[in-house]
Amino acid sequence: MKPLMIKNIEQKDAHSFSIEWNDGLVKEYRLSELQKRCPCAGCVDETTGEQILDPSSVSDDVRASRIVSVGRYAIRIFFTSGCSNGIYSFDFLHAFSY
Repeated sequence: MKPLMIKNIEQKDAHSFSIEWNDGLVKEYRLSELQKRCPCAGCVDETTGEQILDPSSVSDDVRASRIVSVGRYAIRIFFTSGCSNGIYSFDFLHAFSY
């Protein structure tokens, strides 16, 4: 089985983008929904796995100043406001729904 990889990323508008995966799946992602589920240690308790970040504190109009690859397994999103420390694994993104 081939490892999960991003085939293409396309900006849809100022608040969302889509990913075409190498298995043929195409999914759309809203930046605010991803930020609400930031996986970094400041947003998720490392011991319990419980979310610390209050989702209501994330604005619906959050944007990304850039998105960068993290190795061959994840992306990091630099949001225009709020936390930008989360690394979003391909497995997480592929399974993500809201």
